[in-house]
Amino acid sequence: MPRVEHVREELWDQATKEFRLKSLPTTPDVELAVLRDDIALDPGSETTLGSLEIPSGSVLRVTLLRCLTSDSRGALFPVVQNGGTIDNLYLSSPGEVLVTGDIEKPIYVLQGTVNLNLKAAFGSIYAGTIYGLTIHGYYSKQESLRYVT
Repeated sequence: MPRVEHVREELWDQATKEFRLKSLPTTPDVELAVLRDDIALDPGSETTLGSLEIPSGSVLRVTLLRCLTSDSRGALFPVVQNGGTIDNLYLSSPGEVLVTGDIEKPIYVLQGTVNLNLKAAFGSIYAGTIYGLTIHGYYSKQESLRYVT
């Protein structure tokens, strides 16, 4: 009877400072940081603050999400994946919100084209008001996920 051996290759992940299975590559770390103060929008309209194109056959596990505004009315940041809104990040007043997750329990698992937008939901937006978004995540292969996305 032939002997069968299974090999699970591991790689050193510089971002997390630990070994990860080669089937779950966590590098490169994806970061999209956007800070804008030159935006002017009419009520009800929206604009794209940032965009990500996730490679075919991969997903992006979002592990950190931060949004901020100096607008006294707060801000609404729709997250749009492949043309459909999957979440509306809402800040009710000036300041910032920080949400963290990890590779095993990400905030979002995204694929395809992802746009991070700013929507003028509370009236006109004038230039000089600060709006910002930061997103960090790790790519992994679609078939290597434990759960259906």
